[in-house]
Amino acid sequence: MGTAKEPHFDLFYRRGWVYLTVHPNSGRAGDGRDGAHEIYPEEVENRMRLLGMPKVRHTVVREVIKAATGQPHALVEWPEGARLAAQLAVTVADDEMSASVTITPGKRGAAPPDESDVEAALNAAGVVFGFDQAATARLLSTVARVTRAGGGSGGAGARGASSGSDPSAVVAVGREPVFGRSRRVEYRFKTDRGKPYLEMPFGRINLRELNFIDNRKRGDLLAILLPPVEAVAGRTVTGTGIPAERDDSVATIPAGENTRLSADGAELYATIDGNVTFREGKVVVEPVVEVENVDYATGNIHFEGSVVVRGHVADGFVVEASGNVQVGRSVGRARLSAGENILLQSGMNGNAEGTLECGGNVFARYLESCTVRCRGNVFVEEAMMHSSVTVWHHCILNGRRAEIIAGDCVVGGSLWCRKLGNVYDAATTVAVGVPPELLEEYRSARNALASGEDRLEEVDEQVTRLERAIREGRTDEKVLTARDQLVAERDGLRQRVSELRHQVPPLKERIAPSRESVIVAEEVIHAGVVVSFGIHEYRPPPSGSWKTVLTMSHGEIHVGGFDLNDPPRVSFETAATGDDVHQE
Repeated sequence: MGTAKEPHFDLFYRRGWVYLTVHPNSGRAGDGRDGAHEIYPEEVENRMRLLGMPKVRHTVVREVIKAATGQPHALVEWPEGARLAAQLAVTVADDEMSASVTITPGKRGAAPPDESDVEAALNAAGVVFGFDQAATARLLSTVARVTRAGGGSGGAGARGASSGSDPSAVVAVGREPVFGRSRRVEYRFKTDRGKPYLEMPFGRINLRELNFIDNRKRGDLLAILLPPVEAVAGRTVTGTGIPAERDDSVATIPAGENTRLSADGAELYATIDGNVTFREGKVVVEPVVEVENVDYATGNIHFEGSVVVRGHVADGFVVEASGNVQVGRSVGRARLSAGENILLQSGMNGNAEGTLECGGNVFARYLESCTVRCRGNVFVEEAMMHSSVTVWHHCILNGRRAEIIAGDCVVGGSLWCRKLGNVYDAATTVAVGVPPELLEEYRSARNALASGEDRLEEVDEQVTRLERAIREGRTDEKVLTARDQLVAERDGLRQRVSELRHQVPPLKERIAPSRESVIVAEEVIHAGVVVSFGIHEYRPPPSGSWKTVLTMSHGEIHVGGFDLNDPPRVSFETAATGDDVHQE
């Protein structure tokens, strides 16, 4: 015995009319099938009365039931039925690059909206471009599910859900203009390697994963010229055209040493094995020296390129490279010099004689008893101890300990650590926010003035004693010669001291620290630490200063608290050599 599907007919309002659909799989009167449910005109008429629909002739309903085509048949015009229909609200974005539709499902007796309803609503709102049929189909499907969930049976358009859950979707999207350009260069190597501080959360630099060397083989492709991109005008969903800009500059691959351009200039290849990098705006392949250790087996290394030391650098040895220097293990009482970066995957204990000098950045696990001069940034994981560190940009300690103990640190930008100084009040001096060369010039002139004045006072006393001795009758040649020599020295000292007294004040006036330089001590600044912003000094109280942020503004050092949830941000894109260093 067959089972008929429910409902057997759909009765609904759409666009001013009442429609009836009788499905062909429903049983009909007199078809002879057992169990088939008959549809009588009275059933349809009763539902029409329940929904408040106008009457229609009995024979019209019977004919539709008899035909059972499964297609909607218009029964009667009913303008008042609009109160049952779904409501479509169109929202056009402020830039007119998208339009969304929110649909409030219709009440019982209304047909569900279809694609033509959405298009009509969009057109009425002035949306004429970018119609997304797939997004519209998904929205209408959602509306149908919401309608079914709202309850009701026997006809499309059961009671809709509340307005708070009305389905909504972007159903029209404008076309962004395509920026036209001539051929441009695509590099087949990482151009910004060695800058993990730009790519990962602050304080997450892993020296074990850091590598400045990108070795390539002879014949490897290094760069290509991409095809030109034609400019294509855009269009908003309301039909407004958006002009496309175009860059007509001619791009060329900047070929440097040990590279070869193809005949058409569209491809760049390496001509030697080595490290591919940028130097002075050009792609170069520099030779790379790789050694196990630097010791008596290798001697000192002086190399035009990059140097990779897999092991250690022994005491007394020198490594000089025009490129990068990487050392896998410890560095002792040695001298390392790099035109670019220095990476010490372990660290350095210089025993008061080790030195590091580079034109780029220094990365190290620790620095102890050494002298560092770095034109870029200094990144240290654990500690800087008893060292003299001069860095033109920022000094960042970002590991578990991240402490600076004793020594002198001159930073052109900002300094960040966990602990500054130690509980034994070790003498630790930090100067930030002033170009190191300017601070060095001022300190040198000030120290020269102090020592010159001391020596002048000493020479004056000696001249006075000798002249008194001469007046008392000691006129032997030795005394006279000594007096003349001291007088000559005194005259020279007076001249030099006079010059320095005129030189020091202007230098002092030039030492204006950056307004954006900052010192962050996440845990503590111990007593014994002297912090200076230019000529202004800060000394913590005997108990130390905890969770401290120091800044400089309006001629004063301001002491603030460090908040882990809202820390200062240091910009590595801005040079800290006299210009403001912006926190980012």
